[in-house]
Amino acid sequence: MVSVVSRATRVALREMALEAGAREAATVVAPFVVATVVLAGLGLGPRPDVLRSAAPGVSWLVVVFAAVPLARSVAAAEREEGCWDLLRGLAPASALLWGKVAALWVWLAAAWAVATLLTAALFNASTTAMGALGGGLGALGLAGVTVLFGAIIGAQRRSGMLAVLLLPAGLPALLAGTQASTPGVDAGAWIALLVAYDLITLAVAWAAFPVLLEG
Repeated sequence: MVSVVSRATRVALREMALEAGAREAATVVAPFVVATVVLAGLGLGPRPDVLRSAAPGVSWLVVVFAAVPLARSVAAAEREEGCWDLLRGLAPASALLWGKVAALWVWLAAAWAVATLLTAALFNASTTAMGALGGGLGALGLAGVTVLFGAIIGAQRRSGMLAVLLLPAGLPALLAGTQASTPGVDAGAWIALLVAYDLITLAVAWAAFPVLLEG
């Protein structure tokens, strides 16, 4: 158990370093988050009440769409770089899975945090402690989905299918995360839905990931 945790931690740190240095997180996702929030603000118009009510949904739309380019780092990018087989040989399937989930969780939670801060500044919106909890929970479940579909697409080398698979699978995080972040809404039921979403997606990823590694 300690060995798996240690290896998963090393995988997560490697993934985060690669994303920050040369992959989609720094070159695509960060500008995408900023541009989407700004354009959404311009498109929604000058009415403060409309901007405030739309802010939670805008933040979560950004996160769900940001998962698409990040999914390539699960396997497709590593196949292109010629290191996928080497990585599979150095780390067991469980360490690869949890390391990649942890790294994507950090990036997706960071995307939600940045988008939420931008909407707070530009839309004069606010979030609550339950909204922040929903941000972390939704990002975790979405990370599990992203790793799962990223491994499937990486094995088939059909990156164009990522959005088709990921966006519907991220719909529970979008809906529940938005409601949990909306002031005045009873967030308890939506937090429970996010917990169930996390458990289901992580269980499916844990069961399917070793099989997908053989593809």
